[in-house]
Amino acid sequence: ACRAAGRPRPAGATASLALHLSASFGDTHRSARASKEQRREPPRTTKQATMPSKFAAISYLAALAVAGMPAAFVSAATHPQDLAALWKFKEEALKMSNNDASWRKVFETWTGRGEGCPYPECPHDPCGEDWHGTWHGVQCRELQGVKQWTLPDNVYRRVTNLHIPEWGLPGRLPESVCLFEMLEELDFDENEFEGELPACVGCLPHLREIDIEDNKFTGTIPKEWGNLKGLIEFEIDGNELLAGCIPEGLPKDAEWCGDCWSTCPSYDPYCGSYDCNSCVEWTKDPEIGTSYENTRIKGDRCPNEPNPPVCPWEIFKEEFEEQQRQERELMRHKSEEAQQRRKEAMEEQKRLEDEFAAEEDVQQPQEEEEELEIRSKAPSTGAFLDEVEKEAPVVEEDDVSEDVSEDVSEEAPASAGPAAKCGEPVERLTVDDEACVFPFTVMEQNHCDCINHNEEDWCVIADGSWKKCAPLEK
Repeated sequence: ACRAAGRPRPAGATASLALHLSASFGDTHRSARASKEQRREPPRTTKQATMPSKFAAISYLAALAVAGMPAAFVSAATHPQDLAALWKFKEEALKMSNNDASWRKVFETWTGRGEGCPYPECPHDPCGEDWHGTWHGVQCRELQGVKQWTLPDNVYRRVTNLHIPEWGLPGRLPESVCLFEMLEELDFDENEFEGELPACVGCLPHLREIDIEDNKFTGTIPKEWGNLKGLIEFEIDGNELLAGCIPEGLPKDAEWCGDCWSTCPSYDPYCGSYDCNSCVEWTKDPEIGTSYENTRIKGDRCPNEPNPPVCPWEIFKEEFEEQQRQERELMRHKSEEAQQRRKEAMEEQKRLEDEFAAEEDVQQPQEEEEELEIRSKAPSTGAFLDEVEKEAPVVEEDDVSEDVSEDVSEEAPASAGPAAKCGEPVERLTVDDEACVFPFTVMEQNHCDCINHNEEDWCVIADGSWKKCAPLEK
């Protein structure tokens, strides 16, 4: 089909959440579908497929945002469910293409905020702050009439367009493309995709445009795609091995809408003949509907088949929400444990402080009692002198000579026993100007200077009596 030259292409961009799913898509699909079948859930009707109740919350939040009311989300970023789906898509594409260089080139900007902020500290945000996003091929355009890039910062953005044409990408179309709950456009034309088309695409209720022309798809159009009631543009031209019928429910054969954005002059014979009323505002393609030129499809219509009771994106959403619930529960549990540890530490600290205070309260009276007991047992000055008098020898006055007072002070002992000498003679006087005799013995200890008792200095004089020492001259 023709395509207007002015169709926008995505700019280089940035990245996402480090969330990987351990189970393969097939195992996840089979196990979750089996559990659903046990509950015998009936197949979805057309109305249910086109207007699932699970989207009501998203629509409501978008409406609240437009009305200026706050929504209970964190700061502006791509929805974590879509981030997880993008990581899954990247993982599957690289694996099934054997790490092909073309795919690697596409994914170069799938980190942080793309080319503008590819560093590890940059949060993964493919949607960015404009309609074209920051990761190559990932766009977050209008969602149910709301321009997402104008939403307040506390509302998550949702991926609406996967737009990676003309890259020569090899391999099969990754089935993880079916995990994008809000996807509106799937554009992979002019690549090298081969194999059968994934039937799960029929489960994407918001799809309105599929451009996969000029690839190498084989087989037939999955009959489940007939459930895409909102699809307006379906281009499969150039897939030369694609055959079979067109499922009922897909758009009618393509009609020439005309280049309603043309600037051709008025004399052009084709201008003015286009039916611009049949155009849609979100595409500049001059054709809408189903186009299948250069295929083996003859245009016959065939009955569609109902989607499975549970679609891949629904399984993925349930598992993702359960994982987030478990993570929140784990964080809540860790927070409670940390609070409990803090509480126990504070209680233990208080207990130790109380024990220490109680020990001080008991120890202080005991120390005061011991001090009082020591004071009560301490001898008075009179008793102390009497005790010393008992130990001091009696010296006769006739034996004392004033001329040899210095020798006596050095040699005469203050008590019985061997004589003691002082290293350096000390001259001290009493308050009555009497010479102190050194050394003298008190309680079996020799003293060469006055001794202190009750804050007063005392010494022995020549007659063996005790006298108060005069203060030393400074």
